[in-house]
Amino acid sequence: MNRFAVRFTYLLPIEGEPIEDGVLVVEDGRIAAVGRWGEVALDGANVIDTRPSVGLPTLVNTHTHTAMVAYRGLADDLPLFKWLEEYIWPAEGKTVSPEMVRLAYRLAVAEMVSGGTGAINDMYFFQEAAAEVLEEIGFRGVLAEGLIDFPTPSFGKPEEGIRIAERQLESNGRYRYVRFGVALHAPYSCSEALLRRGHELAKHHSVPLHMHVAETEDEVRQITERYGKRPVEFLDSLGLFEGVHFIAAHSVHLSEGEMRIYAERGVNVAHDPESNMKLASGVAPVPDYLRLGITVGLATDGAASNNDLDMFSEMRTAALLHKVVRMDPTVMDARSVVEMATLGGAKVLGLDSLIGSLRVGKRADFIAVSLDRPHLQPIYDPYSHLVYAAKSSDVDWVFVDGRPLKREGVLTFVEEGEITEMGERLRRMVLRALR
Repeated sequence: MNRFAVRFTYLLPIEGEPIEDGVLVVEDGRIAAVGRWGEVALDGANVIDTRPSVGLPTLVNTHTHTAMVAYRGLADDLPLFKWLEEYIWPAEGKTVSPEMVRLAYRLAVAEMVSGGTGAINDMYFFQEAAAEVLEEIGFRGVLAEGLIDFPTPSFGKPEEGIRIAERQLESNGRYRYVRFGVALHAPYSCSEALLRRGHELAKHHSVPLHMHVAETEDEVRQITERYGKRPVEFLDSLGLFEGVHFIAAHSVHLSEGEMRIYAERGVNVAHDPESNMKLASGVAPVPDYLRLGITVGLATDGAASNNDLDMFSEMRTAALLHKVVRMDPTVMDARSVVEMATLGGAKVLGLDSLIGSLRVGKRADFIAVSLDRPHLQPIYDPYSHLVYAAKSSDVDWVFVDGRPLKREGVLTFVEEGEITEMGERLRRMVLRALR
């Protein structure tokens, strides 16, 4: 039996109030006890003292394209469609391979773990190669092959993409940390037939269905001209929200009626504030989603459009952005934003029975944020500090399944110098292909 305890200055269970001088007891990868130091039976468990610190669940990135770290900074300061059609899609066509995905994933997971992220929802190509990396490291992921109407690096015709997705879905249950889902790229890039087929797959296998929805005003215009309905209305008319766990990335431009459709159909939203800002796509009406009871999680999108995978940065941006847009300092309060990045994200991924809060019986996925920094003293409210003052570099410990992926500020699954080496290999791979 593997049993140990971790002590914090403040422990945020998320489902419950903060615990001062808190302790978490872990047994065989699960949370065995949560409480105040001195009131929880340790039963001889080895104690890791992280104080001064804040303990909370690992952060959950609800929408990203992980391997796109390979294109970080390659094509910046462009609108979405120009960025995609003239730069990113051509670059992907020449460079994406299983080898590239494995290398990019390893670099990206190092970045995410460094900043306290422990689980992702990912849409990309060669996802079986990605699964190998996640399983090796011990990092959680809901992965899906991006299905789209035109040729991709991993398939030529949509039918081939469907076969790849089916093969991946049939492998569910063989992995410890990975679950495959279904990803349809967007309403404007998938035919009605492909949309229906993807929905059937997700429904048959009882897995999440992940899609970019209403990301830009151009998308709304295109779909309205093509089908006579706005994007959410169009998808709803096809029954795409029925009988599946639907994850709608971005969801920036929705009418009041479309928001009600989300609420009535139980659609989950992945909110990408920084990517939407950088591409000038707009600001999603997240306070309205929360008011309507829609589940919202935070996300970074890919590092090619952000340009990082930093969930602490997303928390701060989400809190500040909506305050200034609404001219209301009370919206998106710090506690709500932290909950969105943890339990909200776990709900979006359909993993809230396992992770997202620190409750007895859940998997031991948690982090310790050091308070031993000038910008984090003095402290009055740990939630406020996490959102408005803390940085991803303040994360000292990261545990997934009770295994330390970051220990006292050092990643446990990469060697010294490996980060730079991986980055240089990716850069050479991309530049060689683009010549």
